[in-house]
Amino acid sequence: MDFGLTLDQLRFGLISFLLIAASLCLRAYGQAWMANRLGDRTPVFAGRLTLNPLPHLDVLGTVILPLVCIFFIQPRMEYLNFFLGWAKPVPMNPGAFEQPRKHLLWCLLAQTAISLLIMLVAACVGGLASRLNPDLRFLAGSVILINACLVVLDLLPLPPLPGAYYLVHKGWMREETFVGLGRWGSLVLLVGFQLPPVQVAFFFLRAVIAAPFAVILHLLAG
Repeated sequence: MDFGLTLDQLRFGLISFLLIAASLCLRAYGQAWMANRLGDRTPVFAGRLTLNPLPHLDVLGTVILPLVCIFFIQPRMEYLNFFLGWAKPVPMNPGAFEQPRKHLLWCLLAQTAISLLIMLVAACVGGLASRLNPDLRFLAGSVILINACLVVLDLLPLPPLPGAYYLVHKGWMREETFVGLGRWGSLVLLVGFQLPPVQVAFFFLRAVIAAPFAVILHLLAG
């Protein structure tokens, strides 16, 4: 494996890392905000209802794993193909919700909503700003792709991802099974993504999710 990186590749990788970390922390804030709105004050007491990224950082999920994916797993450095990452889990007390299963699912899906909002803001602001600085169009496109990746991961029915908790919400999976399988979810994703059919499906879903925001970015950029 060639670990030699050009200055441009190093710069692209570090920018991608910062965008991933920022997106993950904003998603964690969104989950904490939703939990608080639904009656669970646990995230507030844990100091997680904040836009300060430090309380949301997870050394492995927010720092090490994204860096490994960016610099050592990507088949090319021209664009970000795939990554895994997560923020520090937001502590929640389902017993504080009026409808525990339903509201816990809402809290998990709040992360998806934040990613969609980030993509919309990036498309609108990046498109307009790129008229002054064309480089900002590439930056906005990177933000859109990163969060499209996160949305695809959210939809996968694999614990501990939100898509799998939908199965718990519907009664198709036991919570004990969700927790047990969740310990191996990241490993399964890393191994599974080496399979060409999985890569094709992932890139297709990412393209479908990113397309509307890419169109907005293109139209506003002129």
